Amino acid sequence: MRSTSQQAVLDAALALVAEGGLDAVTIGALTARSGVSNGSVYHHFGSRAGLLAVLYRESFAHCMAALVPALEVGDARKAVRAVVARYLEWVADHPGRAHFLYAAPESADPAVKLAAFRPVARWFAARMAAGELREVPLWALDPVVMGPAHECARRHLRHGFDLGPAVDLVADAVWGAVAPVG
Repeated sequence: MRSTSQQAVLDAALALVAEGGLDAVTIGALTARSGVSNGSVYHHFGSRAGLLAVLYRESFAHCMAALVPALEVGDARKAVRAVVARYLEWVADHPGRAHFLYAAPESADPAVKLAAFRPVARWFAARMAAGELREVPLWALDPVVMGPAHECARRHLRHGFDLGPAVDLVADAVWGAVAPVG
């Protein structure tokens, strides 16, 4: 169970990232924004890096929790399209966490991302093995396959780009990247 002060610090960190990027997340800014003392920040998270690690783990898990149900909506084509739609919806609904995930790759522990991504990777691997999807190295699922969704998300977060009209186009592009050949 998270304390009120821990949650206040995490919420402050998300707001600071959305407003000024990762560099805006300083202990001073966190304490000013959250009303929590320096000692509390260090007590709960150990350091700024500890706070960022917790925030990354929780934000990436939150995103994956939104995507995983989309894998069960039907055949491979419907599921891939649903993953794209859910991802873009998640970005629009959780801009603070999305800003943070795009800003924080340097502070991310690859094992944390891999653990949260495992259900998605297993689903894709099973569909590739069954011939329902093109063979794509699992490392390429995020940067190559989801690239169009990531670019739209970044534009939305930076410039307010409306994601609604992009969903079908991006879903088509992602499906095109993984659709079986032949």
